[in-house]
Amino acid sequence: MVYAALKKLTKHSVIYALGPAVHKALGFALLPFITAWIGSTANYGVLEIGSVTIAVAGQVLGINLLYGMTRFYADYETDEEKGTLVTTTLLLLVASMGTALLCAWTFRGPASQLVFESREYAPALVAVFAILFFQTIGQVGLRWLQILERSITYGVLTTTKLLVEIGLKVWLLIEGLTYMGAFYSVLGCEAVVSVGLVIVIVSKVGLTFSVPMAKRLWRYSAPLIVSGLCMFVLHQADRFFVQDLHGQDEVGLYGLAYKLGSIANAIFLEAFGLIWFPYVFSIQSEDDVRDLCRKVLTYFNLLMCGASLALAVFSREIVSVMADAQFHDAWRAMPIVIAGYVFWALFQVVHTVFYVREKTGRISLLVAGAAVLNLGLNAVLVRPFGYLGAAWATVVTFVALAVASWIAAEKLLPVKYEIGRVLAPIGVSVALFTASLWVPAWPLPSVIAAKAGLVLLLPGILAASGYLQADEKDKIREFWARVRIRR
Repeated sequence: MVYAALKKLTKHSVIYALGPAVHKALGFALLPFITAWIGSTANYGVLEIGSVTIAVAGQVLGINLLYGMTRFYADYETDEEKGTLVTTTLLLLVASMGTALLCAWTFRGPASQLVFESREYAPALVAVFAILFFQTIGQVGLRWLQILERSITYGVLTTTKLLVEIGLKVWLLIEGLTYMGAFYSVLGCEAVVSVGLVIVIVSKVGLTFSVPMAKRLWRYSAPLIVSGLCMFVLHQADRFFVQDLHGQDEVGLYGLAYKLGSIANAIFLEAFGLIWFPYVFSIQSEDDVRDLCRKVLTYFNLLMCGASLALAVFSREIVSVMADAQFHDAWRAMPIVIAGYVFWALFQVVHTVFYVREKTGRISLLVAGAAVLNLGLNAVLVRPFGYLGAAWATVVTFVALAVASWIAAEKLLPVKYEIGRVLAPIGVSVALFTASLWVPAWPLPSVIAAKAGLVLLLPGILAASGYLQADEKDKIREFWARVRIRR
């Protein structure tokens, strides 16, 4: 059962990853253009603060209702009930996000002073809340596609959207709109997609509202508001520390380092999460859930370590090629952010059992503790070390959260994860990255060859140390046998 489930998860994850992969690839290609045309590192900082605002406002306004919709969809037997659950979620979010957009427009002056520390950015504030409105409404439709396992439709839709968004962004930046051009490009595409998905939903399932379903959604999702706000602290609150103590320029540098450092998260973890939760919620046997979670953690951690090692080793080269010269110092924070997201990936898998057992309140407690730790670390580290201090605060916090969640989840539903096989790739990756720092200042081709060799040592060292189990070796032999037959 486990390997069949892993095959299905891999298939859909690959399809879901196409959008983020294309997005990141195009983002790489466009970074030199964007960092040159955005005007300054401070303008890039405005984009970062805008993203932070979307994240925190979404949590407060109920975006976690989408988790409830995903969790309960399989509980209803008829298509009519399932459709009502979707449209109930939709109407709840239209009400909350629409109210927020209206308030942002009405109080745009003082609100922009609060968020951006200047009334000059009032148009940016309104654009941010308009993006939040359409993005959230669109997410209802996208989540519906995930539940139905329409991964190809999802991939085509999201990839098309981002291609159009990037084209608009380029045009508007050339027109001189700087950060507002970036906001408008996102807003236009989110509006078109969300309206289109709402039309499809209504045409397929109608537009009905259920008070009992709404109450069930809120009961399940309400504790997640706390965890969501705390996750905002974990991922984005450090920008405000950097902005307050070192200014928008350092926010821009840190934002770029964070964007590049979380590539593995965006491509692999986010894509995996789109199919993981709908799939695991459909499994009825707790023994099957245990077996699947155990293997998923081992294999996904290995994937994240390999991708993260490659990014960390080449962080200096990536930043120097992909960004304007004024952003080059950002590479120093990139490996630190990368390390943090390896442990964030561990947390995402081990805390699955809280959702399965409907113990979402425990997630809130764990994430709240991590948020307090993160705030304290930022308060101590950002003043003397700037954005590097923020990056280190992220690593320490994510390690603590992953360990605490692992312990708490095992008490709730013992999975018996393969601790040694999880820690081995992490330890080897740290050692290989450390070795890469000692590569001499050779000509660039030689440096690239040496660093690539270090990255390729990871699977070799693990294989030589007995990392693979007998059944895994058999599966690999079967795979290569099929490949040879096809040739």
